Amino acid sequence: MALRRGFKTEANNYSREFRAEMGLKPHDPLCPWKLAEILEIPVLPLSEFRDEYPSETDYLTIVDQSCFSAVTVFHGHRRLIVHNDSHHLKRQASNISHELSHGILQHPPTEPFSDHGCRNFNKKIEDEANWLGPALLISEEAALHIVKLGMSMDEASDFYNSTKDVITMRLNVTGAKSRVARMKSKRRYGT
Repeated sequence: MALRRGFKTEANNYSREFRAEMGLKPHDPLCPWKLAEILEIPVLPLSEFRDEYPSETDYLTIVDQSCFSAVTVFHGHRRLIVHNDSHHLKRQASNISHELSHGILQHPPTEPFSDHGCRNFNKKIEDEANWLGPALLISEEAALHIVKLGMSMDEASDFYNSTKDVITMRLNVTGAKSRVARMKSKRRYGT
């Protein structure tokens, strides 16, 4: 994943700024649904379309849940997120955070399919959303907090309403374990 210079710092700053705006501490859990309200990006569950599109909705929520997570829909300059509410709540949080990241970063709309009917995938903007989404859920401070408190993966997952994959990724990319170990060592030896 090749991100533009300074992007990782920018993502950490967004995570801190939104928590501050929401009255949260830098290590507190962030609710993506509440962030969507602040950003004025409506979030609709896929199940809301069941009456109008019953077979399509059933396919995406029952038959093959894995084929659709979430999408940002545009109407002019306004954004709206439709997400698969048949996914586990922690997965929904990741899906919504990913789509909110597109909005935060003001990614432009892209055609969903190529001329050949394949999914149109802009690697650069997807990589950015794949980095910022988890950073919103597990801030750098949250990763350090998890390690300092010695939370188990299950405890951290429940406390932050995030998947274990997201937590693992954020612990790794922030270097939380080694940073906390160095802090403890400095305090122990007074250096």
